[in-house]
Amino acid sequence: MKLAERVVIVTGGALGIGKAIATACAREGARIVLCDIAAPTLAAAEVEIRAFGASVWSWRVDVTDGAQVAAMVKDVVKTWGRVDILVNNAGGGIGPKGLTETHDDEWDAVVNLNLKGQFLCCREVAAPMRRQEWGRIINIASNAGRYRSNTGFGGLAYSAAKGGVLQLTRSVAHELGSAGITVNAIAPGSVLSERGWREFEALPVELRERVLADTPLGRFARAEEIASIAVFLASEDASYVTGATIVANGGWCAA
Repeated sequence: MKLAERVVIVTGGALGIGKAIATACAREGARIVLCDIAAPTLAAAEVEIRAFGASVWSWRVDVTDGAQVAAMVKDVVKTWGRVDILVNNAGGGIGPKGLTETHDDEWDAVVNLNLKGQFLCCREVAAPMRRQEWGRIINIASNAGRYRSNTGFGGLAYSAAKGGVLQLTRSVAHELGSAGITVNAIAPGSVLSERGWREFEALPVELRERVLADTPLGRFARAEEIASIAVFLASEDASYVTGATIVANGGWCAA
């Protein structure tokens, strides 16, 4: 029970990596705030996680809307008295679009979802975490934000936004460290989630084959494998880790 009674906000928590992280935190005794924009899947995820005996509260929120994010955090603090852990997981791309294929509205939508949303959530939890003098912020970045610009699943805009997440992580870690708050990122490679499979199958066959061939472990990650890293970063086991990015890509960067 590494997270007993901790209050954990997970954005994009209705499916995939987000739901896996929320489930793993619930198994460790945390109280879960599930945030997502998709109401039906959000309700289903709440029922599923509640079956483990966890306290779960679902909240339909658009993380790109500062007012919605502020209202959610305010209500969480009012209801449970604190916010201990934020997992910034909400995100997504538009397929392998490069510079000339990416339209203005696509760029704005992807950067807002993947980068602005994380900034807004970090900003709103900072005050309650400072009052507590304890907090954990975990930003979900991507392999695409570190290594390749536009040949990956999410496209150029996605890669640029996730690269921004890495710098956001370092900057916020520096700003909040003196308050007892750690801020770290996880950069997954390919993950066997609902969205991950859709994005993978949308790629040309030769690119799909290259992705797997360039991965020494020869497979995608399970969402639960990313969730275990999040639990580590959220717990006291990682009390001296901040401003770091844990890369989980099956050795892709070694190829």
